[in-house]
Amino acid sequence: MQRLVTGILMLLALSVGAGEGIAQGKPGTPAEQYKLLREEYERASSGGVPLTDAERLEFVGYAYKQRYALAVKFLELAERYPNDPIGFDALVQAVWQVNGTPWPVELVGEDTASARALELIQRAHIRSDKLGPLCQRVSSGFRKEYEEFLRAVLAKNPHKNVQAMACLSLAHFLNNRLQRLALCKEQQELAKEFAGLYGKEYLAALLRQDRDNAVKEIEAVFEQSTDKYGDVKLPVADPVAERAKAELFEIRNLSVGKEAPDIEGEDQDGKRFKLSDYRGKVVLLDFWSRV
Repeated sequence: MQRLVTGILMLLALSVGAGEGIAQGKPGTPAEQYKLLREEYERASSGGVPLTDAERLEFVGYAYKQRYALAVKFLELAERYPNDPIGFDALVQAVWQVNGTPWPVELVGEDTASARALELIQRAHIRSDKLGPLCQRVSSGFRKEYEEFLRAVLAKNPHKNVQAMACLSLAHFLNNRLQRLALCKEQQELAKEFAGLYGKEYLAALLRQDRDNAVKEIEAVFEQSTDKYGDVKLPVADPVAERAKAELFEIRNLSVGKEAPDIEGEDQDGKRFKLSDYRGKVVLLDFWSRV
């Protein structure tokens, strides 16, 4: 534990120094200030030493709180220099820390910058050709503002590749959110954590929505990704159509309550079998591979 405390104190010392430099206007250009904040942002996620599970959890909380604090500084930088090109980069960085796990607010603190940053992006940069990575980034989150941002990009951005990423990311976001809502209905403690992170009213409204209608919308957005943007190549990935079709297959065939697709193979004695041969019986499937 001592090594963790020492590492945190060293990072805090670096953070204070960097913060004082910006407060005093050193270095002076927006780009230099942004670079300084980015360096501090990267240090906030580097423990530097192997950690036990308990130490790792403590460090996760520390890193999130540091990055949320830095997000406020990125937002302030963007608001000080709204006409400088670095303002856009600073706004994106203010949103970049997405609590996708999600960790409880008692551990990681509150994200107070991303809502305002997303508002400014929609106001001044909604037509930017650089919004694709941010769309993909927020798709793993849960915040109401992420959905609003993705829908705005899809509706107003003129670039097909950005539209494609926004459409696919919106489908991912809605699907991930629906799965987490199902867990919240089963686990009261998890529901409390989500209410603390995202707001009681927002969560309550989502829990009241009709699941069948929600699934239909998710399928429709994935289908839109395939029909309208299917040929767009994702960064270091397959075309949009392949990704969307894989997600649709999972929703329609592999969701809880669906009939399992039939599989065929050999048992340990070399006898051929099908999963359907065991219909009506309890079956344990053990998937493994030899590397």
